Amino acid sequence: MHPIFLHYPIQVPTKQIADQPYVTFADQSYYYFVIPTDMSERNALELYTIATHFHQQGWNNVSCPMPNVHNQFLTTIGKKKYLLSYAINHKDKRDEASRLAMFHQSGFTYPYQPSSMNSYGKWKDLWTTKIDQYEALFQQLYQQRPANAFLREFVNIFPYMMGIAENAIQYLHVVEQETQFNESDQPAITFGRYDNQMDSSFIWCDHFVYDHPVRDLAEKLRGYMLTEEGLASPQCRDFLREYLTNQQLSVFGWKLLYARLLFPVHLLDFMDQIRSFSSEYPDMEQVIDNQTHYEENLRTFFSQLGIDQREINSIQLDWLQNVY
Repeated sequence: MHPIFLHYPIQVPTKQIADQPYVTFADQSYYYFVIPTDMSERNALELYTIATHFHQQGWNNVSCPMPNVHNQFLTTIGKKKYLLSYAINHKDKRDEASRLAMFHQSGFTYPYQPSSMNSYGKWKDLWTTKIDQYEALFQQLYQQRPANAFLREFVNIFPYMMGIAENAIQYLHVVEQETQFNESDQPAITFGRYDNQMDSSFIWCDHFVYDHPVRDLAEKLRGYMLTEEGLASPQCRDFLREYLTNQQLSVFGWKLLYARLLFPVHLLDFMDQIRSFSSEYPDMEQVIDNQTHYEENLRTFFSQLGIDQREINSIQLDWLQNVY
């Protein structure tokens, strides 16, 4: 038995069925997840209200925090804090894109505005802060001696990465002047980083962010855009078609989606990999090849999707060209 169950007024489940991504127990009705966390009690309460909302909407596979015997959501064991959550393993036969669109629609109806996970309308500030953080990291790497061949090559590509990020912020500033909206532009419950969560058995509430739904759509498309086939791949076309059948984007939504794709999250992830590897570095040549595909897919984004750029008054980005 896990010691956390001593703090909860429930019958203790004795069957541990997994230890990744969280220690998981099960009984005849529910799955229970022991989630290490450093969140605040207020944040946990917000996750509880959001998860309860999704359960009421039929999303019983969303992990829902449970209050302990002290009516608190965070339980301290030793020097660590935990969030005990429960869910039902609910099978949904709809395709991933339809599920994501329906998930966003359920999120639209959440009646409150979270305070601790709200990113809606805050992309510029968040991106600017992120750029500052990575520039500080770059200075650390730049000072490393001796500098191996990989780091020397990385030093050359970093200004390009920051240039794209700053251009995305400039583009976003223009997009925010757009006035053609529809109901899909209201904030919804999304994911901090969408990674096919709709295909998972469980949806972790501690991954939630309150934001525009194109946040998730952009991360789904980003993976396709790093390949040569890009948006023309049958899987990508099928996904977009099914999503848009259930959830249409406005002119503002399309532009915001494009802004999200302009911001080079995948290249910043590459920097995180550099920081985490002490002796073995990622394949720089592969990163450059992927980025070549990515830029081509950005350049032809609307035409690949069969969208007349004049219909959405798309902004032309003349800098988009292969630079390697």
